[in-house]
Amino acid sequence: MNNLQEKWESQFAEFARSTGLVRAGDCVVLAVSGGVDSMVMLHLFEAFREPWGLNLHIAHLNHQLRGEESLQDEKFVRQAAQELGLPCHVKRVDTLEHAHLRRLSKQEAARELRYQFFEDVRKLIGAASVATAHHADDNAETVLLNALRGTGIRGLAGIPVRREPGKIIRPLLFARRSEIEDYADSRNIKYRTDSSNDSTGYTRNYLRKAIIPLLTEVHPEVVESLNRISRMMRQLDEKIGHELDERWPTLCTIDKTGRTTVRVPALLAEPAFLQEEIALRLLRSLGIESHAATVRRILDLCSHTSGHSLQLSRELAVFRDRDRLVFAVSAPDQPFHHQVNLGGRYTFPTFEFSVSNRLPPPARLDSARTREFADADRLGGSLILRSWKVGDWFIPLGMRSKKKLSDFFTDEKVPRFEKPTIPILESEGKIVWVCGKRLDDRFKVTGRTRSVVKLEYLPTMPHH
Repeated sequence: MNNLQEKWESQFAEFARSTGLVRAGDCVVLAVSGGVDSMVMLHLFEAFREPWGLNLHIAHLNHQLRGEESLQDEKFVRQAAQELGLPCHVKRVDTLEHAHLRRLSKQEAARELRYQFFEDVRKLIGAASVATAHHADDNAETVLLNALRGTGIRGLAGIPVRREPGKIIRPLLFARRSEIEDYADSRNIKYRTDSSNDSTGYTRNYLRKAIIPLLTEVHPEVVESLNRISRMMRQLDEKIGHELDERWPTLCTIDKTGRTTVRVPALLAEPAFLQEEIALRLLRSLGIESHAATVRRILDLCSHTSGHSLQLSRELAVFRDRDRLVFAVSAPDQPFHHQVNLGGRYTFPTFEFSVSNRLPPPARLDSARTREFADADRLGGSLILRSWKVGDWFIPLGMRSKKKLSDFFTDEKVPRFEKPTIPILESEGKIVWVCGKRLDDRFKVTGRTRSVVKLEYLPTMPHH
């Protein structure tokens, strides 16, 4: 073994030990694409397999994006596993179809499929972790890319050494790409070259091949500097995270329907940088890609009056409602109008609804916001479940005069964004029930009622 190999393997062992990524006797899944980074990682783990008593498995996902080249990568990894005598888990996926179904970019879809596959393999064999071959140059690119996107302190923290959930570890983050390539040459490690890495059509590749080399001319140690920033930001992110964990209950609540609510006065009482971090945490929790412009627009909403809103994604919007910001599924683009029948049970995207057959009047009317009883004889032959319309009116239970539904909503402090989502049960042109809010007095159960129908409305958790 030459000095380079000895020095490098010593650095790998020290990094794995000092960070607690790998412990003696661990079962580790190695994510191997066939490229130089993952093949070097594979051989490093193989070198320490016996001394550390490791149980190693290889996982390779064929994204089927590069035709014959992808098949050759798969074949190459299988052969490498066979030569080392390691179990090899391989799966082929249709990345383009997944991207279409999930409305993701090709790169986002590939990443989602890849990490899901790694986690499936880890759980299958009961491994302690999944090792990926991200290195210092990858981390520098990530920090720079996130700085350009304005993704906050978490983004500037770069690639974490360990990521939960999924127990992902990055044991090569200490190493530069050039060092990895030198080690591969010194050990005569064979590897595959991904042709897509040469394309500057991808933002990350453009940073790697064009921008970072230019920055290196200005500052030769730009990669080291970006990694130093990453380490400091990670420590700061952890400290801020602990503070936000303590304050979160006073800032944010989630109701039973999945709506996330933020108290505007409490948000604005925080320093500007913490306001941004709170907005970023909210976006991450809702699965929304975070950009500086989105964060600014959310915070700008705090200065607008009630009723203003911002569309965050195809399905999700944030609404200003009095002294709150409410993150919720946005109102449907088109009014809904569905016929319902006695004895029917219906499932809609954000709620379930049912109408019983005729029943004897119950001894006790245990009505609730999600359940009501109506006099069956007063219902007409046609029942319609629809969204509200301008000009709608009804006679709220306990009243004798009619009231516009818009005024009723105002009195009940129903947020503007919620109004189009509230189902209205109608019979022969008359409102029977403003679901979850109030029965119409004309359909109430009285001492003369001979039979009733039970109406049930259950809001369900929105899908973000």
